[in-house]
Amino acid sequence: MQMEWDPEVEAPATIALIGAGPVGIEAAIYARFLGYFVSIFEQRRVAHRMLDWHDRPLDVTVKECTTSMGHAAIAAQNPEYVRRTPDEVFTGRTYAEEYLLPLAKTDLLFDDIHFLSPVVDVSRYRTFITDEIDRQERCNDEFRILVDGRHRGAWVSRADVVIDCRGATQGLSGIGPGGGLAIGESAIRDSFLYHTPLDRKFEAKSVVGKHVCLLGQSMRAAQFALEYLTRFGNETNGRLTWILRPDRLRDSRVVTKALDAISNEPSCNMVTIESLGVEQIQRNEAGSYLLKFLKDDDSTVEMQCDAVVALTFGREGRLSGELFDGRPAQLEGCPGFVTSEPGFYRLRGGNIEEGTGVGLSDTFRSIRQLFAMLAGRHDLDLYDIISRQQNATDIP
Repeated sequence: MQMEWDPEVEAPATIALIGAGPVGIEAAIYARFLGYFVSIFEQRRVAHRMLDWHDRPLDVTVKECTTSMGHAAIAAQNPEYVRRTPDEVFTGRTYAEEYLLPLAKTDLLFDDIHFLSPVVDVSRYRTFITDEIDRQERCNDEFRILVDGRHRGAWVSRADVVIDCRGATQGLSGIGPGGGLAIGESAIRDSFLYHTPLDRKFEAKSVVGKHVCLLGQSMRAAQFALEYLTRFGNETNGRLTWILRPDRLRDSRVVTKALDAISNEPSCNMVTIESLGVEQIQRNEAGSYLLKFLKDDDSTVEMQCDAVVALTFGREGRLSGELFDGRPAQLEGCPGFVTSEPGFYRLRGGNIEEGTGVGLSDTFRSIRQLFAMLAGRHDLDLYDIISRQQNATDIP
């Protein structure tokens, strides 16, 4: 791996982590075990996605979504901690309550987590993105992180390294063709539904007895369809229309599963319609929606409904500053977490389109590789060291 700068950062440097989900918490713990200072910025609350996942089981076992280091940190804080067996499966809620939140509350991290504090801009202090200077000189320049906290207001933090742990998708694309915005969408987007029937924040009254229009071909859209089918699929007073793109070759595993389930229940109150997207949408005074769908390049069809569920594909998360307006390109020959901006890294979480938790084992390996690189010890593996220590302790 050849880079135009030296990535090694000697502890105790400061590492900023954006996102306090499974990846951000795990990376922060790893950094603290190596003696780095950390600052963790979360736009909502710690593990909020897992808490929203609620009582659904994860798609992975305890062994695949936890680490020896995490268990060791919790046990050091709470001597009565009992870890689940490796082959058990957490629900989203139990994963958060039994693992992620206890990790966040350890002395290693508790004072360094800033929740309700989204990062809105990242820049350097002395160099601009357009400065034609040596990469190492850029690497030596501190990061300036602008935070917009709900309680504290706007404030600035400094860091030697920034790790973006927000995950693969942030936010949603538009409901129009190609993921763009439909005419009128911006004005009424806040009235759309975004929770699925098993989410902790879902309200049954929002769909019961109503004509619901489901927009999107994402994993979350398929999840909504499956959960609606289970809970409301036989209700005679309500119905669901799922709008899908005509390109069936791009269906993910979960979308195919949902479509098969619907086709195998011919008496259910759910139908699917193919469309390139919503060309125009408006809402009347009674709260109903009128949607104009683009069937092909030059023909449209109108439909009225009582509720709109918008679970379109997520767009890449972006910071608003000039330095990271968009995804920094990965350097050729480097691991996926390395970007073209010296000292700025991106760690991915589970595969959103294949299921929550899928891919976390790969992310934990990336965390190990990243910190081995930052510490300048390419054979460093704290997970293995701690695991061997735990196994030695368990021997009678």
